[in-house]
Amino acid sequence: IPQISYASTAPELSDPGRYEFFSRVVPPDSYQAQAMVAVVRALGWSYVSTLASEGNYGESGVEAFVQSSREAGGLCIAQSIKIPREPRPGEFAKVIGRLMETSTARGVVLFANEDDIRRVLEAATLANLSGHFSWVGSDSWGAKMAPVQGLEEAAHGAITILPKRASVPG
Repeated sequence: IPQISYASTAPELSDPGRYEFFSRVVPPDSYQAQAMVAVVRALGWSYVSTLASEGNYGESGVEAFVQSSREAGGLCIAQSIKIPREPRPGEFAKVIGRLMETSTARGVVLFANEDDIRRVLEAATLANLSGHFSWVGSDSWGAKMAPVQGLEEAAHGAITILPKRASVPG
């Protein structure tokens, strides 16, 4: 069945051997990952952590970021943390604790869903670490207000990636 997607960004969907009848109108996450590496390098960062929601979107996005950073060189990944699909109570406090284990890696690259982003920012606020981390977020965060509403101090200075959008007349 031929399919055209307006939102599916998973890189593996670009494999014509597996998805012969799939097409999309947005770029795959590998392009976002390349842009995120360019942002991190432009900021002069050389030591960052990655944070991903468990599942295709988050894990593939971080994998693409790590691969692009290897190709670009000069960037060290302090640690890669995965947020479970069904996080237990206190899971996000643990995530912030793990990020603090490499506290000099203040840049954090996020490929996570909206809910996970919000809960990470809440945990950073509760740990009194608003402003400690500098976030580079994927399109799931993009221009959305929901993940940061009421948590603006923790999200202050975040840079998010969003594919160019335009209205098509008619």
